[in-house]
Amino acid sequence: FFCHPTQWPNTSNLPKMSEEEPVDPLPQIRKDCMKSCPAAKGDYEACIKRIEERGDGDCEAWYFDMLHCVDKCAAPKVSKLLK
Repeated sequence: FFCHPTQWPNTSNLPKMSEEEPVDPLPQIRKDCMKSCPAAKGDYEACIKRIEERGDGDCEAWYFDMLHCVDKCAAPKVSKLLK
């Protein structure tokens, strides 16, 4: 399993990695898709405001509704990148 350092395979012919770090496109795609979900985003923000005023409860259901809308928009865009 382990090789002695003098027995390591020659890797000089393998492709080199780019100096730049890869960038995950999903956060930007989700941010762009948020614009297509104004109703879900508005409902979530209204819930947050109610919770802040009341000091009790959570907005989990509204958050997941918003994410569902965003992911529905983002899925075909991400799928296109993976092809």
